Amino acid sequence: MRDIVIASLLAVGAAAAAVGFSPSPQAASQAVSQEKEPPVVCGFRNASYTGLCEERTPYVKGKALDALCKPILDCLNDTRCIKTYCGSTTIRQGWVLESATREK
Repeated sequence: MRDIVIASLLAVGAAAAAVGFSPSPQAASQAVSQEKEPPVVCGFRNASYTGLCEERTPYVKGKALDALCKPILDCLNDTRCIKTYCGSTTIRQGWVLESATREK
């Protein structure tokens, strides 16, 4: 019985490794093309935060720059978000998007 459990765990691990380390050619191509594109620089302001907070996010062709910054803005204004932005600030309300530009 123990040998069956061990063999099953090894099979599951091998399958997970195969799935996790072999992206489709299309996904790999997309990732490479996005890496070549300059990222979007999102500038955020908050009255309780000193200065402008700038965060970078990958550029996605065909998507508005403001829309690419929105997930970061949503996180900054959500007390449940555990991601770290703006120097790991704990300020979680009152953020506004001031700018969204492509890095040069």
